Amino acid sequence: MDALPDLISALIVSPWLPILIAAVCIIDGFFPPVPSETTVVAVLATGIALGHDHWWIAAVAALAGLGAAAGDSVAFLIGRRFGLERLAWMRRPRMRRTTAWLAARVHAAPATLVLVGRYIPVGRVAVNALAGASGLHYRRFLAYSALASAAWAAMCVAIASVSVAWLGNPVYSALLAIGIMLLVGWGIDLVARRRMRAPSGAVAAGGPEAAGGAEAAG
Repeated sequence: MDALPDLISALIVSPWLPILIAAVCIIDGFFPPVPSETTVVAVLATGIALGHDHWWIAAVAALAGLGAAAGDSVAFLIGRRFGLERLAWMRRPRMRRTTAWLAARVHAAPATLVLVGRYIPVGRVAVNALAGASGLHYRRFLAYSALASAAWAAMCVAIASVSVAWLGNPVYSALLAIGIMLLVGWGIDLVARRRMRAPSGAVAAGGPEAAGGAEAAG
């Protein structure tokens, strides 16, 4: 246990760390099981607790934001190229209802969907893939994605900083930051689900079929 701080410190200054952060954020953009949020806040909290300067923090945040935007674009291009029906997990009844709700709004409020979806691991993949499948212009999508990714990276820095201010210890600060990030994602996901269940959120004419129409547009 005494060697753990030294091991963490060595990992934080490893030359592979930038590649790891960027790769995790890119992959998470189209493969939700990869935990980009928890990885980024854990790295930031640990680095801040160990005394790394503002340049290091800014570099980690920038890599996370760039990787997140790149991952969003991959999901968008998958949706544009293949649609949603070829993705097995998107054909589940629950995801069909979600994509139907999103399809009715992707052109009316794309900025809101992309910005909010960034904080919900599975939700952002659905939003970004649907944006591609529905024919939303890529440059427009990229602008929203870049803004969302920058805000997300800034939030990771804020959560990591608060965790370190509360606990100080690198390990405990990282664990607290992970817990806070998970709670934030859970809270946003809960609000989004309630919004979808609201009467005003009902999808016109046919529910899941609306998603199929959006996919055909791509």
